[in-house]
Amino acid sequence: MSNLAPEELSARVEEAMVSLTTAMRNATFYGIQHPVARECMERCHDSLTRLLSEMSELSLGVQTEQLSFGNMPLRDLVGSLVPLAEELQSRDVGKLTFLPGLEAKEIEILVDTLITDQKALEFQGGVKHALSRQNVTHILSEPGKPDENEDEHRRQALEIHREAVQTVQKAMSAVESGAEIDSLSVRSVVEDMLRMLLDDGNALVSLAAIKSYDEYLYEHSVNVAIVCMLFGYTLGLTEQQMADLGMAGMLHDIGKVFVPLEIVRKPGPLTEEEWLVMHSHPVIGARVLGTSKGIPEVCAVTAFEHHIRNDRSGYPKLTRNRPLHFYTMMMSIVDTYDSLTTARPYRAPVRPEQAVGWMLYSGASQFEPRLLTRFATLLRMYPVGAVVQLDTDEWGVITSGSQRDLSRPTVRLVVDNNGQLVRGNREVDLAARDHTGDFSRSITGILQPCTRIAQIASVLNR
Repeated sequence: MSNLAPEELSARVEEAMVSLTTAMRNATFYGIQHPVARECMERCHDSLTRLLSEMSELSLGVQTEQLSFGNMPLRDLVGSLVPLAEELQSRDVGKLTFLPGLEAKEIEILVDTLITDQKALEFQGGVKHALSRQNVTHILSEPGKPDENEDEHRRQALEIHREAVQTVQKAMSAVESGAEIDSLSVRSVVEDMLRMLLDDGNALVSLAAIKSYDEYLYEHSVNVAIVCMLFGYTLGLTEQQMADLGMAGMLHDIGKVFVPLEIVRKPGPLTEEEWLVMHSHPVIGARVLGTSKGIPEVCAVTAFEHHIRNDRSGYPKLTRNRPLHFYTMMMSIVDTYDSLTTARPYRAPVRPEQAVGWMLYSGASQFEPRLLTRFATLLRMYPVGAVVQLDTDEWGVITSGSQRDLSRPTVRLVVDNNGQLVRGNREVDLAARDHTGDFSRSITGILQPCTRIAQIASVLNR
């Protein structure tokens, strides 16, 4: 503990947190790289660095509308800490700890994380995982004390997820037997999932990561519905639009009931005849949904289109090059993501960042680029052409994915750590490690295209 008097110590901690709050506010208004926001972040870093020179750690507790240091609440003389406490609590941060060695870049990453849309942050696994993924080691985030309703929320989420899986199973069984799909049941469970997502999506989104081999087809449909609705939320869709999108996700693979199970689960490559059977499921699904009572038309459209791909490399083949539906373009991304992260008979699952890395750097032409970029940013992944800041104070433009680790791309350097333009074509692989075994370079931020350095980089990268 510091030798400072408690009153002075509390005042200096408050000063640092006020700077953090102001940095978040300015970064929200002007962007993380704006000089006003950067000045606030520098003040916060300076204040914390001075404090940590006298302490082994600085831990702040987060309570309702209040930050505490030690066993005492901060005084908040300027009234700036209530918004910070609320933001931290809404992101399930119960304790925030700063350690000696704190870097200015880590403060920048913390600010960027805390101003991220709450639902998008949940999709990344929360503050703790977002910081860890970006190699922040001197700021620790711990969850708050379990809410007395948390167990009930998880129970409700599990019940809704289970009901959704059963609803998909019943819908597919009905189609297989020639009966009508119970559209009211599908709509009802989708609306339950949507309410859960909008109220407290953590539990439901975490369930979407659970995969069962035996119930793959049903769980995959439910997971696509959940992630599509979350994706739609981040894009500003209305609740009605999200509900329609959720129904489309639940039913997009309905045509697979007519694909023999031995083809769906075949561990080896499919024969030409087997591929023809597999390629028929979008057409069959669209035909079934298009004639089903109470099913929105968009469900038939997305069932037909979800394998066509943005570059038309998929199936079924179109006789004319008409635009794909907006929901299809979203669903194609989510469908591929969930498939890649699920174990299949013919391959092991890949990690979420590897799945998005492949989609960005190897399969980018298959997806609508702006939507893919938006989806990728939920997992802190960056597209080809993005201008990024590295932890070495260098700047570069992403040119491709690394052959060793798709989650760590190849970057062409455009500005060195002295602020000088880099001449020539100097590319670095962010998957490369130094003699200590650590990564030589890592991304700490991304620039908006309007900045001067982004303009320079775009010219150099032509």
